[in-house]
Amino acid sequence: MTQSTKKWLCIAALGCVLITIGVALRVVVMDSVFGAFNADEASSGLHSLAAIRDGRLPVVIAGQSYTAVLDAYLFSPILNFADGSVAVLKWLFVGMWAVAAAATFGATRRLVDRRSAALASALVWLAPGGLLLLSTLAYMGYALALAVAAGTVWATAIAADQVEPTIRQSALVGFLAGLGFYVHPMFATVLLPVVCVAAFVHRRDLRRWWLPAVAAAVTANGPFIAWNAMNGWPSLQKTGTFPGTYSDRFTGFFTKLLPRGLGLLTLDGRWVFNRALSIGLFVAILLGVVAGCVMLATSARRPSRWIVPAGLIACFPLMALMPPLIFSDDGRYAIIPFALMAIALGTAATRVMSTWSLRSTVAAIAGAAVLWVGITAIPFLDRQQGFDSGDPNAWQDRVINRLDELDIELLAGYYWFVLPIEYRTDREIRTAISCHPYTVRFPSSQILVQQAPPESVAFLFPPGDHDPSCFYLPQDSYKREDLGGMTLYVPISSGT
Repeated sequence: MTQSTKKWLCIAALGCVLITIGVALRVVVMDSVFGAFNADEASSGLHSLAAIRDGRLPVVIAGQSYTAVLDAYLFSPILNFADGSVAVLKWLFVGMWAVAAAATFGATRRLVDRRSAALASALVWLAPGGLLLLSTLAYMGYALALAVAAGTVWATAIAADQVEPTIRQSALVGFLAGLGFYVHPMFATVLLPVVCVAAFVHRRDLRRWWLPAVAAAVTANGPFIAWNAMNGWPSLQKTGTFPGTYSDRFTGFFTKLLPRGLGLLTLDGRWVFNRALSIGLFVAILLGVVAGCVMLATSARRPSRWIVPAGLIACFPLMALMPPLIFSDDGRYAIIPFALMAIALGTAATRVMSTWSLRSTVAAIAGAAVLWVGITAIPFLDRQQGFDSGDPNAWQDRVINRLDELDIELLAGYYWFVLPIEYRTDREIRTAISCHPYTVRFPSSQILVQQAPPESVAFLFPPGDHDPSCFYLPQDSYKREDLGGMTLYVPISSGT
């Protein structure tokens, strides 16, 4: 066996191990209470189904003024033949997270070397704590924006190091940055400082930098801009009030958001380890990020060395300008700087490996990845009962089976309960939102249910008393059935 063959076998073995660990972690999560299929995930699947079956081509998530639905279009050809499979939907979004890890590899390799790239991409793929949970959820905009953000770092590094920017590379940077903003505007907080590095380098080049970059960014946002112009610019209108001040948000990033995202603080606010150890580990990770930034800034003379430090220094003050980002209960917004943090950590951790043999380097990267999982993922899941297996979606099966028995194909009720039923039945059961202050996302289903004979519509609510105005008929016209945590109201006139 040649040395070249041994080299590639060693690299392939490392890749297989890391991929397997990442897949296994997500299988565990999906088989636990965190595998519960919720209405926002169902909305993602239904957007894909509606794109083909109803011909609806929304620019943003229906009923919102932001967040692109590009994921829905990408996955629509598959999901229209998935028969409402939750597994297929979730693993498609996990696949997008894998794309983000691959983009992180490309960006880090451009900025540093292959060793750092391998570890940085492994850190992204082996997502910690709250981000691991997020990676298993079919939420539009998150994994895709993470991939676009990493791709923007990659493209910007190339553009920043060009003595004279090429029109093609400038346009690519502008398009990716613009696309990231369109996918989810919160990513502008990290994309803007990243792109500013190349913008500063080529600040005097109007023809080869500014014109193609700005034109491409506007092109990427063309549908978003046109939709806003035709609808009175709803994206610029205030959509809600959020508690807290700028200072509350900024400090919350480091006391709540990042510790949860990195798996050191549980969702209910308990430290995963004892307080001192958990805080010590969190500080150690932050110091690793700072060390990586220093190494990036001092190890080369290329302008691209400033991309990660600039992005991480600026993103948190910019994030604090957005009131919705005060939400830290599940750590999801830690995804915004995650790619840059992984690049910095990968750089710091592999600095001593530059003179090692391939076998030693592979073993060290594998060990670092396992340590990362052992600190940020497994203890977090253990504290959250994430290893307790069971079917978190059994209630949906009970509802679907009962509706099939009753030969009822129309259902109304709370947003969080009815949308999963519509997706899982591949829209054989159509649903409407009733008696709940939530935006209607699928008008075709809503109208179909509301215009149907009221005696053909069942209602699904949580246990308890409900406002009679929630129903289409007098409340005593329904038979109430307890389906194990969910209450189904069946019209008596339907023959039940």
